Amino acid sequence: MFLRSLVFSFLLLFALPLFSDELIIEPEMGIKPLLNAIQSTQHSLDLVMYGFTDQSLLNAILQKKKEDKAIKIILEAKPYKSESENNKVIAAFNQQDIAWQGQLPFFRLIHQKTLILDNDKAIIMTFNFTHSTFKNERNVGLVIDNPKRVKAIQTIFDADWNHVQAINTDADIILSPNDSRDKLLTLIQKAKHSIRIYAQNISDYKMILALENAARRSVNVEIITSNENVKLSQVHVYYNKKFIIHAKILMIDNKIAVIGSINLTRASLDNNRELSVITRDANVIAELNALFDQDSNPNAT
Repeated sequence: MFLRSLVFSFLLLFALPLFSDELIIEPEMGIKPLLNAIQSTQHSLDLVMYGFTDQSLLNAILQKKKEDKAIKIILEAKPYKSESENNKVIAAFNQQDIAWQGQLPFFRLIHQKTLILDNDKAIIMTFNFTHSTFKNERNVGLVIDNPKRVKAIQTIFDADWNHVQAINTDADIILSPNDSRDKLLTLIQKAKHSIRIYAQNISDYKMILALENAARRSVNVEIITSNENVKLSQVHVYYNKKFIIHAKILMIDNKIAVIGSINLTRASLDNNRELSVITRDANVIAELNALFDQDSNPNAT
């Protein structure tokens, strides 16, 4: 009986679906991973994006429309200080009768960057669909296929599309302005050994205080940015000049990483629609650490 149970457990282990996260690193990997994802779509594509100027990505979406795939797009109509940036893409959406929205009632800006494919895969990005993304910006994307997380992201998309308050049902999804401040502060406060951050900007007072307090309790806090205004007490700040640091990544104790659109600023935490996701994938975290080591090396900048 024991042997039979052991064999059954062994077979069950291998019968269970295995889900793994996959990292997209920009600008090294270029536009191809995004084009491949869009082109492989079988029936539906839901996109949330802040800036959209890339013609190749637009053409790929327009082709899916011609193939009669279901497409819904939430795109910020007037990006901050670049109000006309998305006009060309918006005109193409209107001309081709693609369903899209440019404003959501509960948020100052739509800054989230996610792509949901066929309801079974999602790409959570730190980057926009713009020319500079694939040229000189440091960014990453995370491809996930875990049904629970994908469904939760889809549920948030559907709520925003229908202009109802979204409820975040997944602890590994971080959503602004719903829960991002509390979840990120908790992660920082619980760090025991190390915190590694890619940041376009860090200006929120509570986040700065939490990071400085972590450093005071002997947590090794490191930040990579291109913004010379980012200065924190007892924190190692590396100013990368090779790339424009646009990534938004938070790594805690080499065990988890947060990837997505959330900046450590008050507007991002409290006013904008943002989404990031927690990954515990060991391969992804190893890749991120290797990238961090590379980008923090002064000889490489």
